Amino acid sequence: MAVSESASTGLFRGPAAYRPRTPWPPLWASLAGVAIVCASILAASLLFVGSRAPSGARQGMTELGALGIWQAVTVVLTLAASVLFGGKIRDVLALRVPVGARVYLKAVLLMAVLQVVVSLVQYGLFPQDMYADLRPFVQLFGERWVLALLVVGVGAPLSEELLFRGFLLSALAGSGVGFWGGALITTGLWTALHVGYSTAGILEVFLIGLFFSWLLWRTGSLRVAIFCHALYNSLIVLVLRYVPLPM
Repeated sequence: MAVSESASTGLFRGPAAYRPRTPWPPLWASLAGVAIVCASILAASLLFVGSRAPSGARQGMTELGALGIWQAVTVVLTLAASVLFGGKIRDVLALRVPVGARVYLKAVLLMAVLQVVVSLVQYGLFPQDMYADLRPFVQLFGERWVLALLVVGVGAPLSEELLFRGFLLSALAGSGVGFWGGALITTGLWTALHVGYSTAGILEVFLIGLFFSWLLWRTGSLRVAIFCHALYNSLIVLVLRYVPLPM
C-alpha cells in the first residue's frame, strides 16, 4: 500500500504507518552512524579541552557548550548523510507530517501515563537511584538553566532522534531484523549514550526509547517522537530548576 505524503494513521487505529524509505544498506548506515558520532565527539572535545577553566561555573558552561557542539555537528552530518545515494531528508528521516494535531496530544498523554508508572516503580523500589541520577544535572545546570533548556530540551531530541530513530532505524528496519529488531538495536545504542546512570535510570531510558520507537511505528512520523522527547527533556530541566531534590 502506498504511503501518502502525510502519515496515514493515528496511535491506536488502523495499520502502523511507518515504512522505511532509505537508500542506505544497514552496514553502511551503521558505519556512517559511527563516523557521525566520532566526528561529533571530536568537535565537542576540541571545544571542551580548549576552553576548560578551573572555575566551576565556567566549567559547567563549557560542558553545556561542548554538548551543544556535539548535537549541532550530529544534526548537520545526519542531514548531509540523508541526501547521499539519492535519498531525501523527509523520507530517510521519516519527517513527514502526521495527520492531525491530536496525535501529538495523544502521544503526550500516553507518555505522561508511562512516566507516572515508571516513576512510581522507581520511587518505590529505587528512590535513591532516581535522585542520584538527577543531582549531577542540578549542579551542571545551576543558573544556566536557559542554556540547559536549549541544549537538553532542543538539541538533544533533534540530534538523537534524527541519528538513531531516523537515520539508523530506517536502514535497519528495511533489513532482515525488521522494524522492532532495528528499534531494539537503536534504542540500545541510544541508551548507551546515558552510561553512568543507575540501573533504574538505564532501564527508564531504554523504556522511553522503545516508546519513542513505537510512536514512530504507529504514526510514520519522527516529528511526533521529537516533540515528545523535547517535552520530556524540557520538563526535566524545569523541574530541576524549581523543585529542590531531597538530600
